[in-house]
Amino acid sequence: MPNYSFLKEAKVYIVYGTTKKQLDISSVSFSQTFTEETRSVKTLHNQNNMFEGSVINTANPANFEITTNLLIEDASKIVFDRLTDTNSFDLYISTESDVFKLEKCVITNGTINIERLRPLSLSISGQASKLIPGSSVPSGMTLRTASSSRTYNLNKDLLISLNSTSILDHLVSVSIELQNDIKWIPYKTVQTAAGTRYPTQYTVNGKVLSGNIKRYLNDDTESNSQSYGINQSLRIKAGTTIGGLFKGIDFNSSNCSLTQRIETGTVFTKNTDWRMVQNPASVSGVLTYFT
Repeated sequence: MPNYSFLKEAKVYIVYGTTKKQLDISSVSFSQTFTEETRSVKTLHNQNNMFEGSVINTANPANFEITTNLLIEDASKIVFDRLTDTNSFDLYISTESDVFKLEKCVITNGTINIERLRPLSLSISGQASKLIPGSSVPSGMTLRTASSSRTYNLNKDLLISLNSTSILDHLVSVSIELQNDIKWIPYKTVQTAAGTRYPTQYTVNGKVLSGNIKRYLNDDTESNSQSYGINQSLRIKAGTTIGGLFKGIDFNSSNCSLTQRIETGTVFTKNTDWRMVQNPASVSGVLTYFT
């Protein structure tokens, strides 16, 4: 009887240098496609060949999407750090019957999801050089030892301020999104050997750090509900304080642009879309994950 791979069985492992960990995930997907080049097969002596020939030897970058919980412990910090520094890593997706390896991964987009009384989570999407089925998980990959725990961060200590004024009341949800503009170097300039050509090198051409703050529309929040602003300071701090130490996400920027708009629905809301225009020395200087 054949063995099938089921998504609910999937375990995801990450390898970065000598660091090997299992991720705490709620969803995962991945795929890779190939580029087809067509050619005419007509000849001077045979004009009746109407169907073109095909050459398929170039792979497009593989795509992957993962949602992982941002725990109190540091199990997910390895993913958050790769989002901010855009360094490459390997992923292994293991089921009961097979192991799939995504080689040389880079994160192109990451969204931090913040909602009251729900665990902090990070949804990432990215690209990889190569998808290899039938791999094996390297030894030493563990999320935690038997004596340690896995604690979800319910962001009980939440702070949101715009120009040093709290906008925490009547909050629905908050998101922080980092986009990395990744460009893979054309394959023919980096690999010309026979066989399938896979992308191997990439460049980072830019970054966008932005997000959304959604609040219920009422007498307290309707002021400036259709407006915009520049040079706005914004602080978003979501996590839990344990023993006097903060565990969670801290975004602190002195210069953001934003627009505020009304959104209709069952309950009307006020949406603030913001984008950071500050240029810090590094993303980690304004966006930090404390564990």
